[in-house]
Amino acid sequence: MLFCLKIKNFALIEELNIEFDDGLNVITGETGAGKSIIIEAINVILGSPANSNLIKSNKDYLEIEALFNIGIILKKQTKLLQKYKEIITDDQIIIRRQINRKKKNKCWINDHLTSLSTLQEIGNYLIDLHGQHSHQSLLSASSHIEFIDNLGGSIFFQKKNELFKCYSQWKAKKFLLNNLSKNRAENLSKKDFLLFQLQEIDDAKLIEKEDEELENKINIIHNTVKIKEIMEMAYLALYEGNEEGEASVRDTIVRLINNFNIITRLDIEIANIKNDLLEVQFKIEDIADKVIEYKEKLDFDAQQLQEFENRIDLINHLKKKYGSDIKEILEKRDFLQNQLDNIEDNQKKMEVLKNEIKEDEKNLTILSLYLSEQRKIIAEKLANDIIKELNELNMKNCSFDIKINQQEDSNGININNKLIKINSNGIDQVEFFIATNVGEQKKPLAEIVSGGEASRIMLGLKSILGKVDEVPTMIFDEIDSGVGARLGEIIATKLKKISRNHQIITVTHLPQIACRANRHLYINKYIDKTKTNIQLKILKGKEQLEEIARMIDGEQYGFISLEHAREMLYGKDFLKDEK
Repeated sequence: MLFCLKIKNFALIEELNIEFDDGLNVITGETGAGKSIIIEAINVILGSPANSNLIKSNKDYLEIEALFNIGIILKKQTKLLQKYKEIITDDQIIIRRQINRKKKNKCWINDHLTSLSTLQEIGNYLIDLHGQHSHQSLLSASSHIEFIDNLGGSIFFQKKNELFKCYSQWKAKKFLLNNLSKNRAENLSKKDFLLFQLQEIDDAKLIEKEDEELENKINIIHNTVKIKEIMEMAYLALYEGNEEGEASVRDTIVRLINNFNIITRLDIEIANIKNDLLEVQFKIEDIADKVIEYKEKLDFDAQQLQEFENRIDLINHLKKKYGSDIKEILEKRDFLQNQLDNIEDNQKKMEVLKNEIKEDEKNLTILSLYLSEQRKIIAEKLANDIIKELNELNMKNCSFDIKINQQEDSNGININNKLIKINSNGIDQVEFFIATNVGEQKKPLAEIVSGGEASRIMLGLKSILGKVDEVPTMIFDEIDSGVGARLGEIIATKLKKISRNHQIITVTHLPQIACRANRHLYINKYIDKTKTNIQLKILKGKEQLEEIARMIDGEQYGFISLEHAREMLYGKDFLKDEK
């Protein structure tokens, strides 16, 4: 409930503190005293559009602050507010909004700076304001199904809870299946690519250091002529000698050895030198054999060169893709294989999920059809009850209808071979339609534009739905616009009835409503030197009696008016003490 409202620099108000009670709160005052300013201020604190034109003259800003007690609101509203648990930590909500002429406008919830959209959403859970075009839960088609459902019995609620749980798990499974399907498609594509990469590396049959050996072979082939020429020259110099008759190194060494043989026996050191020369001879012969062997195996052709170069090109291509050398490429190959081994094929999981989804859809169909049939029964009775209420409120020519429809949706569930849209409430879309005059076509409730008429229609609806309506505070503005005494009695009775379960705040000029107030607030406009201001007073006893008399007979009220007011306040029950 709205416990306290502080208004500063708003329109004619310099500073005003208002404390509200539970039950019926009535605001009265002379015409033009500023009663509507209070309702407008509440509108602003709930997030309605506001600009600097609302700021009191010669002031830089306006500020409105409201204290709400949410300890007594219904469980569902408490759950809805759970998503704001970081800023709503106990049973109180303090909302503050500031509109500035030059600076940026700001709003706070429990001293947490917040967005206007958050303020508006929270405000919708706290106050239902009728007579304007904001905060009217009954004028929002999306909320109509809740009013129908709240009139259902215990079995209905049980089935609805079952549907909610089933729908939640169905939706979660659909989401998971969609993700698995996407992942599987991605995994299959990734698997194909990994297989391609592995095949590409495996087909190359790489050997570490192979590229270095190939580069060396290619380099040799490119220099074969020069190598053979040098090898031939080396062989002649070492072993055979050249064509000019110059002796080879081997022949020279052999001659030396022969000469040393002559003197070997003369000295042991000479014998040692000869032996060293023999070793040199053998070494030269060995080198010569290697030279001629190497020269003879240099038998590369153009085809071999092409094969080697193609192989190098392949290795270099793999290096660009998988690593800077063959070792890194082979390590990359092992990494790719590990990735391939870890790719999961979700086909089995998907099949299990599909079967579970089918089973959930069967249950959803059964539950949705049951709820839909029950809603039709509830809607028919509710429509008749609302017409009766509107007749009592002097809207005798009204016709009222509650339409329950289903919508096809490609993502819905199959009911009677049609895909029907479903949500946590089932398959129904509920909307209230009304025609206020004979011969008029019924239109959606949201298209009603008359403030007083809308308020009376809301009052009739609230009289029926008051116990199940979950918004704790209701404000009725223009509720008695153009209303006489007889209809005023009916409106007053209905307001009092609704106030048993809700806090009601209403601006009125009817004494029939004012005399039933749990708290009577009087607004008065006065001039202080050169400034116009507004003050508020809580009326009790004699002051309340005199205000009721004024409302009955004007400023010049007399003894008869006072007696009439006394009878209205104390002589009749008027449901005054009923709560």
